[in-house]
Amino acid sequence: MSNQDMITARVGAHARARWGDKNLYLGVGSGLLVVLCWASWVVATRSGVTSHLRPFDIAFLRYFVASVILAPVLFRQGFGLRQIGVTRILLLVSGAGLPFLLISSTGMKFAPTSDVGAVMIGTMPVFVAVLSAAINKEKFDAMRAVGFAAVVVGIVGIAAHGLFNVESGAWRGHILFLIAAALFAGYTVTFRRSGIGPWHAAAIVNFYSLVIFAPVYLLASGTHLLAEPPNEVIVQAVMQGVVAAIVALLFYGDAVRRLGASRAAVLGSLTPAVAALLAMPTLGEFPSRLTWAAIVVVSVGVVLASGGFSRVRGEKS
Repeated sequence: MSNQDMITARVGAHARARWGDKNLYLGVGSGLLVVLCWASWVVATRSGVTSHLRPFDIAFLRYFVASVILAPVLFRQGFGLRQIGVTRILLLVSGAGLPFLLISSTGMKFAPTSDVGAVMIGTMPVFVAVLSAAINKEKFDAMRAVGFAAVVVGIVGIAAHGLFNVESGAWRGHILFLIAAALFAGYTVTFRRSGIGPWHAAAIVNFYSLVIFAPVYLLASGTHLLAEPPNEVIVQAVMQGVVAAIVALLFYGDAVRRLGASRAAVLGSLTPAVAALLAMPTLGEFPSRLTWAAIVVVSVGVVLASGGFSRVRGEKS
């Protein structure tokens, strides 16, 4: 190899390394914005379902508002039937659409905000890791494995009061949160393999959720929302239809594209700490010392499992 070729190769390697670092930083930035969106959504939904609104009201607001905003995207890029097929549409809608929202919001009637963030969002990366290993043959080194284990231990600590105090009824919420986490993990892996962009995915999820749900809701509830406090309806319309259904999905899709499914999902485990902090002034919910300790363990696990001190071997999920 000539000197010129060697110089060219070094410049190319340096450029690729710089692009890789930039991609990492942008992906982490998107992931942290998702954490803020999810934490705000958890607090808003918990407030809504424990006051005047029902999970069905919140679901309708979410998918109606988001579908109206994203209608131009859907008409321009298509309804997904040809691009990704019916099976992937069902997986996307189930994982981030109507089934996910109804299950998670119903669980919030039984368990406090700190549990929502930890048990549901905290377990998502564990489910994603299992799916990535099974489907994409992704391999994890010892440091990342320790991180996933720390996330699980921390989540058990947060859920301990519900596990050992059956009368509180929080265990019912925990079961629903785990189901919702598994659904969203399915969305994460499916989106990564679908080849469509985050805007298109968000449009598909919200449109088909509205098509399925709106007729049933309107027949059963009619003008029920018009009788609810306007300020609560407006807050939920913004938090559900804009922040959660559009902004969070867009940035999450960007994080998955830049970091891979497992790394993007594990950043979401920082949500319990942020949600707990937001819940204190807004909902008056103060976590116990055990819960705070467990949240710290989860956060440390996130850093390790996200590959902050290691590299993933093999293909990205």
